[in-house]
Amino acid sequence: MKKIFKYAMLFAMACSLTTSMTSCSSDDDVKPSGELSAGDKYLQQVLSSYVDNTVNPTYKALADESEKLYKELEALQPGSITQQQVNDVCKTFLEARGNYERSEAFLLGAASHFLIDPHIDSWPLDLQSLYNYIKADKKYKIDDQSILGFHGIEFILFRDGQPRKAAELNGHDTYNAGTNNFTIFTGAQELEYAKAVAEDLRNSVYRLECSWNEDATKAHKDVLDELETSYTTDKGNSYGYEMKHAGDPVNSQYATVKIAVSSVLSGDHSAAGIADEVGNTKINNPFSGKDESYIESPYSYNSLTDFQNNIHSIENVWYGGVQGKHSEYSFSNYFKKYDAATGKRVEDAITNALKQIKAIKSPFVKNIKDPQCANAIKACQELNDALTAASDFIGKNNK
Repeated sequence: MKKIFKYAMLFAMACSLTTSMTSCSSDDDVKPSGELSAGDKYLQQVLSSYVDNTVNPTYKALADESEKLYKELEALQPGSITQQQVNDVCKTFLEARGNYERSEAFLLGAASHFLIDPHIDSWPLDLQSLYNYIKADKKYKIDDQSILGFHGIEFILFRDGQPRKAAELNGHDTYNAGTNNFTIFTGAQELEYAKAVAEDLRNSVYRLECSWNEDATKAHKDVLDELETSYTTDKGNSYGYEMKHAGDPVNSQYATVKIAVSSVLSGDHSAAGIADEVGNTKINNPFSGKDESYIESPYSYNSLTDFQNNIHSIENVWYGGVQGKHSEYSFSNYFKKYDAATGKRVEDAITNALKQIKAIKSPFVKNIKDPQCANAIKACQELNDALTAASDFIGKNNK
């Protein structure tokens, strides 16, 4: 048996087989001669830019921040923890969190095929299960995703929107939620749990990074290899490679360029998909009363930032870059050439969704009934509809 890292048994990732997305091409996908249309040739370059300038940089930043988060948590030694140390690790957590939320417009591929997203980003955190876990003083893997990932670490590091007091981590918790009286736990017990979850989070993020980029950091691949964790497609490629080779059924799961574009803009786990999730689930579930406990990032008061970063992930996909760095080959520029009205509709919808979410009273966890939520939900639906219209145009276009 290969050497197992500390907490490695925690890394209980679901290793489902990747699902094929191949399909027969339609008459609209290619010119009669079999050659790609000028529009589809441009879209091939858009897909390459999507991989190189949006997906891979986002996952690299996420991997680097998750690694830093794990190391900073490991450095916390109860009895000598300073408030500055706690503040610093909370800052790193929020940076990692931001990069993850800015990746949610491209949960297609590794995040969905390997079930990484539910493994590291399920909420609400099950406080009863977490209480039971720590109380039982378990020394084996945590196999309950309701207490894994970002939100388990968030609970240990934040309370009421602020970093935890160093005194609590050096001594005892002060959180008492009735039957879940965490005051019986020491900071040492809670940090042991947080460090284990942070290592699992780091490894999960390495898998995202390496699955999309065959040239990802070797040290990150080495960790996955040590854990015997797969990170390629059924064809043995990276997900980025197959996206770039859309239209080549030998080297890609995408039989045509248009199928690949559809998966990016409006398929499952796509840009349109996250627009719908933000509006109809993340905001609407608590706002409508369907599930008032369904609040993302409630301990750090980071919910509205999460929602805005989800929209920024769509913005990055559309403009072909990250954080305002736009690419020459982008869906935005494609639509300026072929259908300016539809392109403007998407861009106006992105701007409006960000505006309407930002206008919700903060923190969201205390303002779930703010009437402004209705405007944000509507704006997210309009963005979903605009992206779907853009995808439909490309699917029908043969220019």
